[in-house]
This record gives sequence, C-alpha cells and structure tokens, in this order.
Amino acid sequence: MISSYKQLSSKYLKGNIKRTILTLVGIVLSVALISTIGLFMKGSQLSQIERIKKLNGVSFHAIISNYDEAILNKIRYNPQIASFGLMSQGGIVPVGDISVQMNFADHRALGFLTYSLKDGKLPANDHEAVVDSWALPYIKNDLQIGGSFELDGKTYQLVGLLDNREFTQKSKMGRLLTYKADFAPGEGRILIEINQKANFNEVLEEIKSLTEDKNIVINDELIRVLKPESNQSILAMLVIVVSIVVIATVVVIYNAFQISVVERMKQFGLLRSIGATRKQIRQIVIREAAVLAVIAIPIGIVCSLLALAALQSVFLFLLEDGAGVSFFHIDWPILLISSIITLMTVLASSYYPAFFAGRISPLLAISSRLSIKKETITKQKSTVLRKPVSFPLSLALKNVKRNKNRYTITILSIIISSVLFITFSSLMDIAFASKYVNDSSTKSDLTVHLKHDSPDSSVESRQIGELLKSIENVSEVNEQDSGFRINLKDATQSRATVADIQQIVGTNQDITIVNHLDENKVKDESKLVIKVLVYGFIAVISLIGSLNILNTITISIIIRRKELAALKSIGMSQRDLKKMIIYEALIYGFSGSLQGIFFGCILSYIIYLAASGILKIQWTIPYEACFITFVSALFISYLSVLVPLRKIQKDNLIDVIREQ
Repeated sequence: MISSYKQLSSKYLKGNIKRTILTLVGIVLSVALISTIGLFMKGSQLSQIERIKKLNGVSFHAIISNYDEAILNKIRYNPQIASFGLMSQGGIVPVGDISVQMNFADHRALGFLTYSLKDGKLPANDHEAVVDSWALPYIKNDLQIGGSFELDGKTYQLVGLLDNREFTQKSKMGRLLTYKADFAPGEGRILIEINQKANFNEVLEEIKSLTEDKNIVINDELIRVLKPESNQSILAMLVIVVSIVVIATVVVIYNAFQISVVERMKQFGLLRSIGATRKQIRQIVIREAAVLAVIAIPIGIVCSLLALAALQSVFLFLLEDGAGVSFFHIDWPILLISSIITLMTVLASSYYPAFFAGRISPLLAISSRLSIKKETITKQKSTVLRKPVSFPLSLALKNVKRNKNRYTITILSIIISSVLFITFSSLMDIAFASKYVNDSSTKSDLTVHLKHDSPDSSVESRQIGELLKSIENVSEVNEQDSGFRINLKDATQSRATVADIQQIVGTNQDITIVNHLDENKVKDESKLVIKVLVYGFIAVISLIGSLNILNTITISIIIRRKELAALKSIGMSQRDLKKMIIYEALIYGFSGSLQGIFFGCILSYIIYLAASGILKIQWTIPYEACFITFVSALFISYLSVLVPLRKIQKDNLIDVIREQ
C-alpha cells in the first residue's frame, strides 16, 4: 500500500533492478574517478617530497649564511618558521691520500640531514660522528659502525655512514659530521624549515629582506613539490586537471541518470493524469537520485581506496624500501569534497529531467508522442545503402540520426573518456620529461678518472684497462675521455673492489675512484616511483573511462528493448538486428573518439603551455595516445553491446511489447 508519492522512488528502484544497478555503477565510477585522482595527487605529492629529500640528502627549505644575532633572533621568533638549526664547517684534515672536511651541527640541523644517512644513526653528542662510507679505508682499516677512530686529535665513535656523493669522491674530500651544542654568534649557517601552513612566497620574501641574496640559498626543488600552488605553471596544470575531472564527473552522472529518467516519461504522464503535481514529480526523481547517491558514494570511495592500496602493494614488491614510499594516504578532506561534489552533481543532473517531467502534458506523455518529431524527408540518392547487405547499416544510421538526445548523451561519454586518456597521457609524457626521469643514473657502478702526464697516454690507458678487467668482481670496463666506467658483478662488494683497484692500479697511477652505487640507487628508485605512479594513474583512468562507455551504451541498448522487439516482430532477423546494433555502437565509438581526440589534443597543448614554465619540452601531437584512443573506443563500443544482445535474444517478443 502506497501512502505517499515519495514511496514510488523506492518502488521503481526495486522494480527495475537492472537499470538501477547500471545507473548506480555510473555514479560509483564518478565517485571513484574524482576521489582516486584527488588521493592520487596527494599521495604522489607526498611520495615526491620524500624522493626529492632523498635525492638532495636534505629537508630544509632555505639557508642563511653570514648572519648576525639580529637576523638569528628574527628567525627564532618568526611564527612562520617551523624550525631552524645551526651548522658550520671546521678545518680540513689530511688523511693519507684524501682530506676530511669537519662539519658540526646542532640537534635541529641534524634532523634536516637525516636523508644523507646511508646506515646507522646520526650523532647524539660531540664524541659520535658519521662519515662518508668511501672514506672509511683511508681513516682506519676495517673501520665499522660502532668502532672508534681518531681524527684531528680527537677520538670519535662511528655511529653511521653518509651516502657516497660524486662531488666528494672527485675532490677526494670526505665529510665528517658530528654534534655541536653551542655556536658563536654568526658562526656557520642557519638551516630553516618554513611552517607548512604559511605562505611560502611571503616567508621567502621576508627572509630575503634580512640579508643579501648571495647569503641565501633556497631549496627550490623541494618547495616546488611541497607547495605546488606557489608556482603559477604547476597551479595552471592542477586547475586544468581538476576542471577536466569535475566536468567528466558531471557528464558521467548526468548520462547515467538522464537515460534512466527520460525513458519513464510515460509513467510520469500517468502520475500527472491522476493528480500528481509538478513538485511531487520532481520530488520522486530527486529522491531516487539521493538514494542512489547515498548508496554509491561509499562504494566509490572504497573502490578508490582499494585501487590505491593495490598501487602501494606494487611499490612494496618493486622497491627495496617500498615501505618508505608513503603513497597510500587517506585524506579525509579530499574524500569529503569528492562526496559533496558527487552528491551535488547527482542532484543537479536529476533536476533538469525532473523539472522537464513535471512540465510535460499528461496526454502527450501517455500517448508517447513526445518522441515524435516532424522531419524533412530527403530522397536517398546513394545506391550503396540500398543493397541488402547494407540494410542494417542504413537502419543504424537512421536510428542514430532520429534520436539526437540519446546520441548526444552516449557520444559525450566517449568524448569525455577519450579526452581524459589523451590529457593524462600528455601529463605522463611531461612527467617522463622531468629531471627525475631523464636525469638518469650514471651508466656505471664505478668510475676511474686518470691524470695523464706522459705523452704516451693511449698505450698507458690500454694497459690500465686490461688491469681493470683482470679484477675478479669487474664485469665490464668501458673507456671514456678521462678514464674508465666499470660495472660490477656483485654490488655489495664495491668497497673491496675499490680497494683492489687502488692496490693494482692506484699504486703506479694518479687515479680518482668514484662509487656511483648509492646515487644510482636513489635515482633509479625515484624513476621507478614516477613510472609506477604515472602508469598506475593511466590504468585507473583507462579503466574508469572504459567502464563509463560500457555502462552508457549498455543502458542505451537496454531501454530500447521494446523498440527492438517490435523490429523483430515485423520480420527483422536476429542476425540483422545484431548487425544494426553493432553498427550503431561503432558509429558512437567512431564519432565520439574523433571528437575526443580533437578536444584532447587541444587540452594537451594547453597543458604543454602550462608546463613550459617548469620544463624545457617541445609539444608534438600525441599520435600514439590518439591511435590507442580511436582503436579502444571502437573495441569497447563493440564489447558493450554483446551482453545486452544476448539478453535481447532471449526475450519473449509478446511480453516485451506488452511492457508498460
């Protein structure tokens, strides 16, 4: 017993369970799309922040040198400064064939240098120290973490190792870092960390006003990722991406809901004829939308989180320290904004058809004359489409032409999905053009630099090359301008191999050995993180776009069951019916993909213009992405009609025609 018009909403949703599920899927995809992209961007930002800190070995935002007590006090009492520390350099101590640069830092400064630590811990007092791992053999034979050594007249306990940096090895200048509590006024440098909630541009301008520009070093790479909104180019790219996502969300939900509502105009006409008001009709439709949104939003968010969790597991599998890649990050404000946007979109997309349903004439709706339009009849001059084999194609073209609303709704889904794929493929190309991918690792594990003083250097180089190849752990030796690039069989034995090279070659030659393994590892992991993020993101976008096309075309076929049954009842064979529907789907895919490629290329160029402020890249038409889009749209459009065709084939013609 129905006591209220509002109860018709739940009755319809339960009575048309298949159509309800398809509409629900459209909303779920929309929620998943916007929340996944939001969480994805947040997770990518956090991941890149950690990567840049590890690449540079530091986490501070700015350095001030040549300061005085007044400048230090302004930094100390500035509420926009989250933390600061003091660091200074001491004397250079000769140790055998190398020198060691003494470095001192307080506890807060040591916290900024954590990312330079390869193993162990940072010093907690002035009797503990960390040094470059490559310098250990020069300082003391068989020196390990926990051991003691003497340097510059003082005994230290080795508590950690710094990662090997190319510049220290080339200059033969090792680093020693220890703790220092008290600094004299103006001694060393101030390492600054800006408050995360502060306006970075304003704080940096304030810092620059304290002293001359030559006394200030800004960590631009870290700030650019930490505060993307402070860079106009990155901000423009973010606005473009978010706008595309929001528009896609609106269109996806509108498509899924509009098709469902328009098909029920006759039912709304019957309700109007028995006394339902326009307001009541609108309430029925909007209530359906609200119920679907309440069910779909949590499901979409869960799907989004599962996608990100799967991506995090990929990091754990591919990276040695994958647990340190904090990609999976649940950001409640992003989830809340995604839910609100989806809810508002569902209600907004249902309001127009609800408003239209409330205004239609009951007599016209009941008689189904709303879909009847007077058209100009033109004589068909083509003889190709008159042939029997072309009859399904001819009928498919007529079906597409006669129902502009259904054509537009279906085409929009394909256009949006195509634009999303091409646009984010362009973002992928931009990501791969970044320095963190193209600034690839050195193509060797070790590099041996020679200092030639004799005129017969070419003969000498060949002899040295043969000596290097004779070393047990060396797998490959390639000559370069000023030395040799060496690859190792076992990277874990790099220190022993360096000692062998020094003993076999270094006793008779003036050489410099550079160990690239630590820097290569960080760079390779950074490159892999970017690739996994980008390809994972493209995979999510492609999946959601494909499901959107499948869902829209499937709904458009299912709501025409009565029409298709009528065609079969007047003699159209199942084979011709199948051909006609497939042709319609391919027409949708062909037309939608071409328009999507056009608009996608335009947005790709706009993104290129925004990115040109960050990277030196050249824009080209994304031919590969366009080709994939075109082929995929045709293939997915074809697949989308196979399932509803099987169901239509099993339908009883009389029962379907009698359906109200």
